[in-house]
Amino acid sequence: MSIVTLPFLVVQPTKTHTATVICVHGIGDDGRGWIPLTNELASALPHVKWVLPHAPQRPVTVYNKEWLRAWFDIPSFSFTETEDAPGMLDSVRKLDALVKAEVDAGIPQERIVLNGFSQGGAIVLLSGLGGRAVREGGEGWKLAGVAVMSGWLPLRDRFKSLISPHALTMPVFWGHGTDDPLVRYSFGRKSAEILKDQVGLALRWGDKGEAERAAFGSAGVSFLGYNGVLHAACSKERADLKEFLKRVIPDNHSG
Repeated sequence: MSIVTLPFLVVQPTKTHTATVICVHGIGDDGRGWIPLTNELASALPHVKWVLPHAPQRPVTVYNKEWLRAWFDIPSFSFTETEDAPGMLDSVRKLDALVKAEVDAGIPQERIVLNGFSQGGAIVLLSGLGGRAVREGGEGWKLAGVAVMSGWLPLRDRFKSLISPHALTMPVFWGHGTDDPLVRYSFGRKSAEILKDQVGLALRWGDKGEAERAAFGSAGVSFLGYNGVLHAACSKERADLKEFLKRVIPDNHSG
């Protein structure tokens, strides 16, 4: 039985609740960091409930072992050291409990999106695309989609062995600033290419033409770069995220 242990905030829908977006923050932040985004998108997505969890506090090596809210430890932003797989899998289990709570409340898993920024982006990829190998029982969720903002692929040397049977049909939005000094744009692109070359997901460079845009929100990864943007989500990326969410969890209720 999954028990929700994470503290979280909720932004309620303004009409009949038919979809949920779980927003997973980056290191040192908490769920409150998503409030400006949810306020910005709420009017276009009035049927969506926003769940904004707070990560547990832990010492984070890259920040001189300062105690911060983090989903797992990070040795450095070179991403060459051994990854904190136990911390990642523990966070997947915690997010699973939030997803299950929504399903138990009557929201189909196909109407739930996991959205993450930076480290949160890494963990939603593992949670959203991972199968039995990353959780205790269950083949993984068949979600409406996964959204990654300034993130990276975790456990990339063995990610293929971890995926669920639903991974290849999962819509993935991936936005990344070209001037990101922490999670380099080139590393984000390489992560997306691993999903294509080693895992088998379709990959579209969403900023390359109308064909890619037409397929936005369909199965596979739509990777969009934002020129001159640092480790942040610019207004264009937020607008693209809104469009992605409108496509994968449309408002299909008249109430």
